[in-house]
Amino acid sequence: MTGNELPGVKRSYLIRAGEGQRLTFGGELATVVARNEDTGGLLEVIFLSGGKGATFPLHRHKASHESLYVLDGQLELWIDGKRALLSRNDYANIPAGVIHGYQMQSHRTQVLSWSVGSSLAQMYSLLGEPYPGHVHPESGSSEIAAAFFGKAQANSDVEFVSETIYSSAQTLSPVAMPPKGVEAYVIEAGEGERMIAGSDLFAFLAHQGNTSGQFISVTTLGPPGDRIPDHFHEKHTETFFCFEGKMTMWADGKEISFLPGDFLHVPAGTVHSYRIDAPFTRFMGVLAPGLFEPFFRIMCDPYDGYIFPLEPRPFRFDRVMQRLGELDLKLVGDPRPAPATQR
Repeated sequence: MTGNELPGVKRSYLIRAGEGQRLTFGGELATVVARNEDTGGLLEVIFLSGGKGATFPLHRHKASHESLYVLDGQLELWIDGKRALLSRNDYANIPAGVIHGYQMQSHRTQVLSWSVGSSLAQMYSLLGEPYPGHVHPESGSSEIAAAFFGKAQANSDVEFVSETIYSSAQTLSPVAMPPKGVEAYVIEAGEGERMIAGSDLFAFLAHQGNTSGQFISVTTLGPPGDRIPDHFHEKHTETFFCFEGKMTMWADGKEISFLPGDFLHVPAGTVHSYRIDAPFTRFMGVLAPGLFEPFFRIMCDPYDGYIFPLEPRPFRFDRVMQRLGELDLKLVGDPRPAPATQR
């Protein structure tokens, strides 16, 4: 399915760029593309956009682990008593209980938010009102009414705090790789735990240790290539976000042209695959729960570069086949290349 309506049940669906359930609050626009009821309670996904000066005050979530990924503009993030200026493709990991807030620093700032553990979509529905537009309102710095704060705090997973904004706080320095444990951190664009398979460059922004096993976040950079084998998972849901380039996706028997800004939800049991079609394509996968992490570590080799190589490296799917029984991966058909025809 595509369009503005969300399914309300756990199933495969596509949301095109800009579509979803749109709510406005404080001069910002929240576009909800996945709620707990759409993903079987595994995760929620929301696009946030606003103008320069749009602010979300300091708060914390008791149960929700949230991640932010800047798609456009700049975002000043106040987090765990520190401050960080995030730019395009920067990532922030925000565990439950960590005090945080933000102010948008560009005339058009767009941020991708995903969360597990509770319902942040419910919070935005209580803070805001349905909105027909596809871009944030003209007045990007208006305040949220106090009554909405009380309603959201009483009926969703948010607690607003009275601490002052961290205008002179110590800077939270970005890390090059995710740390070992569950903590607040920021990763600068292009960094992450990088690994290579063939021509595809993968980077972990969050592994199981950062999220108590609730999800993993992996970006992929790659050139045009072959379609990956059809497969499905029995125990985890996979979501895809296209950032740049072009892909063809196959899910639940449908072929999909997958373009920047598009979102695809692929729950457990759904046969799917993809092919990269553009010379430079970048997308993200958020997989919940995070039990599929060993797949990447088995198939890939560590990589120090920041762009995929001109000449492909060995694609070690043979290692995956040797340990297939350990992975939540069910192949549909034979992934091995057909034997050469004898003349």
